[in-house]
Amino acid sequence: MKKMETYLIYCFICANMLFAGQLFSQTKYTKADVREMFPSNTKDLWINYLSGTLDDKHVADMIIGTDGHTCKGLYTMRSSNTTFFFDGEDRDHQLRLVELTANGRTSGFIYGNYDGEKFYGQWMNGDKNLSLPFQLRIVNSFDNYIPAKCHHSRWQRIFAGSIDDKPVRLHIQRDKQLYSMTLYEGGHKTKDVFIGDGSRVELLEFKIENSVLSRKWATIDTSNLDKLDIIYLDDNNYEVSSTLKAEAILDYECYEYADYYSKLESIRPLSKHKKFDIFIENSLKKWLTENIEKLKNTNQEEIGTKDRWIQEANSWVEVDLFLDDIISGTIYMQTSWSPVTEKKAFIFDLKNGKEIILQDIFDNKFASKSYFDLLISDQKENTKWSPEVKNWIEKQKFDFVTLSDEGILFKTPFSTIYGEKEILVPYTSVAAHIKNKNLLKDILIK
Repeated sequence: MKKMETYLIYCFICANMLFAGQLFSQTKYTKADVREMFPSNTKDLWINYLSGTLDDKHVADMIIGTDGHTCKGLYTMRSSNTTFFFDGEDRDHQLRLVELTANGRTSGFIYGNYDGEKFYGQWMNGDKNLSLPFQLRIVNSFDNYIPAKCHHSRWQRIFAGSIDDKPVRLHIQRDKQLYSMTLYEGGHKTKDVFIGDGSRVELLEFKIENSVLSRKWATIDTSNLDKLDIIYLDDNNYEVSSTLKAEAILDYECYEYADYYSKLESIRPLSKHKKFDIFIENSLKKWLTENIEKLKNTNQEEIGTKDRWIQEANSWVEVDLFLDDIISGTIYMQTSWSPVTEKKAFIFDLKNGKEIILQDIFDNKFASKSYFDLLISDQKENTKWSPEVKNWIEKQKFDFVTLSDEGILFKTPFSTIYGEKEILVPYTSVAAHIKNKNLLKDILIK
């Protein structure tokens, strides 16, 4: 299934959520509608189209008018076509606005700076106990604004190639401005962490001693992650460049939805392995379907002015291990109306395109279940937990199993009080029983 086909499936699944039009008009507004909000004799009135995001993820389209003193307008959540209106003051580009529903009831507040080109500010609910960033820029048409790829600042790549005639593999993970790197060279692996500056092209200096990357720099063009350039100076101080190519790719995409009452975000990893992408999609589909139905059945007559974004649903995937042939992690699904966070741990064999269980990585002579049951029981008893946590731990099963770079992780269910706890079993303790050494070759080396 191609990426666009997968995205369309997400949109189709969530299309039934668009019930917000029953609360608010779905009229397509223009500058003329905002012009009519002002007295006909208003002078020096500037009206613009702006597009951007609320809470850094929910796309909003705004029509804003100001005469330098009074500011009026509206904005529409693109995912649900729900429109809100606003009215307030403009003092030296500082806006203080009241958000209003279609029938004129106060539903929130908007504060920020608007210089005629961009608006940077905060949205707040009626009680002012929830504050979210609101950022928009001027556009000629709402159709011209295509939001940046969801979570484009989060990805993983495994680059491979030769530097100074030596084979090198470099695993880089990006999470916003944090870059984590694992270098595989000569049968050894070395880790390092870098802080980027958010530029389109990041220049990161390696400080690993006794390595082929010593005194070299990685040039990461975030607009083209198919390759990684390594630059350095030769003995004559001439700049030399080597290129590593991306052999394994992991990006993240999301679906976002927001109306008056609810907001939802679902983030998932996206690879070039069709069967894995479908596996993740299917794992989230039931959760999405059930919660869409929940939102559809909301009694709209009971929604009040203080119920703005009172319900929230989120799902995401934490990846513990990403290699050429295997990926492992946990899917999390939670809502504001349930105290339970659903979890699904997985180990996926990318080479053969299927989910596997822990026993599959061991030979048949190794009774992995009984071995790990005894080990976990011993760890639960002897680990120094606090008394409160220990009482909780005694009742928990460590049934959520994933592979990580350091070993096998056994995790508890997620608790709103204690979070989740884990027990790590190093690969070295069971390496003799691992069936396919090639499958885990990158994590079995030191």
